[in-house]
Amino acid sequence: MDTLVRINADELNKTFLDFIKQSFKGKKITVHVYEDVEMDETEYLLSDPIAKKRLLLAVENVRNNHNLKEYSIEDIHSILNDDGK
Repeated sequence: MDTLVRINADELNKTFLDFIKQSFKGKKITVHVYEDVEMDETEYLLSDPIAKKRLLLAVENVRNNHNLKEYSIEDIHSILNDDGK
C-alpha cells in the first residue's frame, strides 16, 4: 500500500502516529519528510523512478478496486482533530 499524507508539522500528534502504526502494523515502512514547496505533487512523484512505479501501481489498484482501505470522513476528522490525549 502506498499512502501520501500532506500535513502541517504543527498538526502532528500522537494520535496521527498511532494511526500510521495501526494502518501498517507488522509491515516495514519508509517515512520521507520534506518541506513542501510550490511544486506540482504529481510532477514531484514522477521525477523519482521508485515513486513513479508506486504511483502508477496505486492508480491501477484504484482502477481495479484492489488493495483499498476505506475511512469515513468522521474517522479522518477525528484523527486530525485529536490533540493526542
